[in-house]
Amino acid sequence: MKPLFIINRQSSRIRKKGSQLAELAQSADVMIIETDNQEKFVHNLAGSLSEAPHHIFIEGGDGTAQLAMTEYFRRRNRDAAPARFTLISGGTTNQVAGNIGIKTINQDRLRNILEMTTDTVHDLSLLDVRVDGSKASFGFLFSSGAIPMATNVFMGKVEEKGKKGPAAVYATILSALGKGTDRSDSLMNPSPIKLRVNMRKEQAVIDEPHLGTITTTLPGFILGIDPFWGKGEAPLRTTYVGGNNPKIIRLAMQAALKQFSKLDETDGVESWNADHIYMEYEGPTVLDGEPMPKSEKSIEIRPSEPVTFVA
Repeated sequence: MKPLFIINRQSSRIRKKGSQLAELAQSADVMIIETDNQEKFVHNLAGSLSEAPHHIFIEGGDGTAQLAMTEYFRRRNRDAAPARFTLISGGTTNQVAGNIGIKTINQDRLRNILEMTTDTVHDLSLLDVRVDGSKASFGFLFSSGAIPMATNVFMGKVEEKGKKGPAAVYATILSALGKGTDRSDSLMNPSPIKLRVNMRKEQAVIDEPHLGTITTTLPGFILGIDPFWGKGEAPLRTTYVGGNNPKIIRLAMQAALKQFSKLDETDGVESWNADHIYMEYEGPTVLDGEPMPKSEKSIEIRPSEPVTFVA
């Protein structure tokens, strides 16, 4: 079957510099979906997936990849072999492509991937996230608490001032954390959560206010930050930050500056490698930078089947 090219024309780099996939498509036999609104994209993707493409290229940001892969896994033909994926940086945030996709783009590299003459391959599970038992959403980076709120602040600044990229994300988080807990608009106010983390041989249970959680299957994190120190081979790398320790704000600031050495020795901060995460939480959450529906009962996170990413 033909490869499928997915191009988000609204992504920041593509708007500025044009689409690398569109250029390659001029001399390649491929199917193309160009996204300009979500409803049209989902409709077109359903038709393309009925052709069972063996390789799907996605050019856009983290949100584009999350939407495309969610629709793929919800709709894919289970009798056909799973598709390979190539993720190409094109958006405001490109955390996923920066880890397992293409950040520096050129036509020769894309053609080598299309012709499968590259040996840069990652086999990785996605997060399978279900809110109140709904259909799964698939992505790579899920967070609750302060991080979703900081994401909302950041996106507001992007719309207001046009500031984009990892440095802008970093600056927004630092600014938000620096407000402290005495202000009504602070992102550092703890929020209630009941959390159950299932590992291979043990279970962790927490029922107290938290500052935030973050869970990923990615091998790295934005700007070289990697705030995970759980042990074992389980695929869900998750870290919990409680809200009752008066040192948390200072330590969170240190963590934002890549100083993680003290976090794993701090009361109220835990990190695990898990197989299944269950939480009762009614506050904001994001998956790959995109807001999730608010939960009224529970959120469950599991690893998907392994997926092959070619870069």
